[in-house]
Amino acid sequence: MYEERLLRINDAIALKEPDMVPCAPQCMTFPYLWAGYSMAEVNYDTEKAKDAIRKYLNHFKPDMGTGYGTVFAGQMPMLDKLGVDWLRWAGQEGAVVGERSIFQYIEKEYLGEDEYQEFLSDRAGWVFQRYFPRAFKLFEPFKDINTRSMYGYTFMPGTMQFANPAMAEAFEIVGDVARGFISYYGELARFEKEIEEMGFVQQIGAVTTTAFDNLSNFLRGTLGAMADIMTQPENVLCAVEELFPETLYGALAQARDSNGRFVFIPLHKGMDTFLSDEQYRRFYWDTLLRLVNGLVENGLTPWIYTEGPYNSRVECLMDVPKGKCWIHFEEADMKRAKKLLGDVACLSGGIPSYALAYGTKEQVIEQVKENIDTLAPGGGYIFDISDTLDDCKPENVEAMFETVRKYGKY
Repeated sequence: MYEERLLRINDAIALKEPDMVPCAPQCMTFPYLWAGYSMAEVNYDTEKAKDAIRKYLNHFKPDMGTGYGTVFAGQMPMLDKLGVDWLRWAGQEGAVVGERSIFQYIEKEYLGEDEYQEFLSDRAGWVFQRYFPRAFKLFEPFKDINTRSMYGYTFMPGTMQFANPAMAEAFEIVGDVARGFISYYGELARFEKEIEEMGFVQQIGAVTTTAFDNLSNFLRGTLGAMADIMTQPENVLCAVEELFPETLYGALAQARDSNGRFVFIPLHKGMDTFLSDEQYRRFYWDTLLRLVNGLVENGLTPWIYTEGPYNSRVECLMDVPKGKCWIHFEEADMKRAKKLLGDVACLSGGIPSYALAYGTKEQVIEQVKENIDTLAPGGGYIFDISDTLDDCKPENVEAMFETVRKYGKY
């Protein structure tokens, strides 16, 4: 079954017609909720997460599977210890996130608008003294530590900064957390191998983001980054160029230790409504295309996951290496996308996920058939919905899988 599914997916990526349309919807909370668990439970218990994924794969039989790392299941005990400031999740003490909900990312301006030069000239120092204390409660004592002159004879007096008991406690806790993550990722790797032995192709071999999204998501926040491209564009360009190498080499490092070859690239700020075409090409597209080309050159398949409306960007996407990429759309004119990209990249998406959560079984069947009619002819198509399977009606998910299997034969 693994070889059969792998051939089906490889044919689709290569823009061929496989025996049938590969069905690989991306899942977030659905497998866990469908199996009878809350997200509050699986966030703290990897065994429950594994049980849910096994049941989901054996019952629905998608062509691709993935582990529980995509929802951070089981990581929360470590994140509790770190005092993470940028994430909220079900089961957290004083949680504001519902027990059935996916985690929520909290955007903040961790990089001050006047700190670009410090960030660009001394990133390691900035991360240690600025970012860590702002992003993790555990590392608040780091804000008073200055390591910039701790070399030569000045190292000895500089060590006195670390005499703070809170600093010693922080190092002890982070060491414990590090050992926890070593164990966690080892366990996750073994489970992903189990998924392959069950006959399912690994959906995600690595995850990365564009350089602009790194800046906007994790450092400046959306509002800060969007203001910066107007008020200090050269600093933004310098930061994007500074951040680019880690987007590529980080993905290559992940993929080296994974059996999966698909690199998931969610495009958070590239949508039509955040950037003008000129801004998109100047601040976003250049490093994204270099990232895609770098991954392809290393034998990997970029999974370019557009988010939000993406109609005005389709012409840019025509420049990706032909027959080497998988492009997903959340919201776009799928007929136009097929016309322009059908001989360039494998396509997926287009069916709104809310149809599975709130629609009828008949509506789901109709939309699945319409999507297949639009994207399947000629090959180069993997069935997926607009975003992810979350708290959806089980009968609608059943109808979706059954329709793809019956209607999606070539």
